[in-house]
Amino acid sequence: MTTPASLTPRPALHTLLRDATPSAFLSGLIAILIGWAGPNVLIYAVAQNAHLSQGTAMSWLWAHAVLCGAGSVYLSLRTRTPILLTWSTPGIAFLLTALPGTPFPQAVGAFLISGVLVLLLGTFRALTGLIARIPPHLAAALNAAILLPFAFKAVTALGAQPVLVGGMMLAFFALRRLAPRWAVAGVLLVGMILSAALGLLHPAPVSFALTRPEVVVPQFTWQAAVNLALPLTLLAFTGQFVPGFAVLKTAGYMPEPAPIIRTCGGLSLGAALLGCHNLTLGAMITNVVIGPDAHPDADKRYTAGVFGGLINVLFGLFAGTFLHLMGLLPAEAIAALAGLALLNAMGSALQAALREAPGSLAAPVVLAVTLSGLSLLGIGAAFWGIMAGLGVHLAERQRSREARA
Repeated sequence: MTTPASLTPRPALHTLLRDATPSAFLSGLIAILIGWAGPNVLIYAVAQNAHLSQGTAMSWLWAHAVLCGAGSVYLSLRTRTPILLTWSTPGIAFLLTALPGTPFPQAVGAFLISGVLVLLLGTFRALTGLIARIPPHLAAALNAAILLPFAFKAVTALGAQPVLVGGMMLAFFALRRLAPRWAVAGVLLVGMILSAALGLLHPAPVSFALTRPEVVVPQFTWQAAVNLALPLTLLAFTGQFVPGFAVLKTAGYMPEPAPIIRTCGGLSLGAALLGCHNLTLGAMITNVVIGPDAHPDADKRYTAGVFGGLINVLFGLFAGTFLHLMGLLPAEAIAALAGLALLNAMGSALQAALREAPGSLAAPVVLAVTLSGLSLLGIGAAFWGIMAGLGVHLAERQRSREARA
């Protein structure tokens, strides 16, 4: 697990098939389902705000899913680590308000510039070294802060649909006792059955049709570079790469950051030409594939990342169809599924954050600042949380040295 990413030999096909298990496949599937039910649907809001055509929106989604899926397969095999790539979710939130008023070809030019910046920044040892040196208990605290809102949303969903969500929760805890490796898959099945029984499904005709990507000819302007490219690059690092590597570190995986960042930057260049912004390391969805639910052997959980990547490619090829299918389930069922699927990872992160440095306030500070949703200078709470925690951590170390002197 701790082998540097750039030195790990790729497993042969027979090794991959030997290591794979049904639980690894289901973990990959559920991770992608959660991703598609959450940030992916925001693309419609971005497209609507910026007056983009449906074809452009579907091309954006196709580029994200297919290229992230391919990158997930490559990196999971290359590093023997369960890695799932996704687009920059903070970037989507930023584009909701920043994209309107910018001609889309100019935005695509900014996406390309941002991809080049990520690619270049991945070569700086100081930056990648800083990410690698984040103390494990602070990385765990950041991961816990990312996951806690999903538990909160599941509890809120219980108030809105007590029978549906309550049934899913009872099924989850019963299966955790009887067949823990199948608990999350069982919850998905129970959620579908209860949704149908309660009349909460949203049935509509579904047609399977391939989504066709559209190439966008970029235009480069200083205004778009400053207003879009620079903020997108900053958001990719502070909102995705830092928490993404924290997730991996919490689970005991320590791949070299540089090859992963450079791969994401290179993939982002191809995605940009199809109208998609930065592709980055996933944080939330990666939590689904890094625990024992994915595979009892930590060294074989990379197969869950491979399966997740392949499923994402399939979803991307039929982007419109699968996005429609995800809309069949009520939002409360999706919220419950996400919260329950991430509950084990959240518990492990909280334990690691508070057990490793008893008496320290650094981890609680990371939790508090990150959960606050603080945004300063256009930078999100995840970055400020880890910075505040590092500040407290360094101050406590200095005080400890002075006490021993």
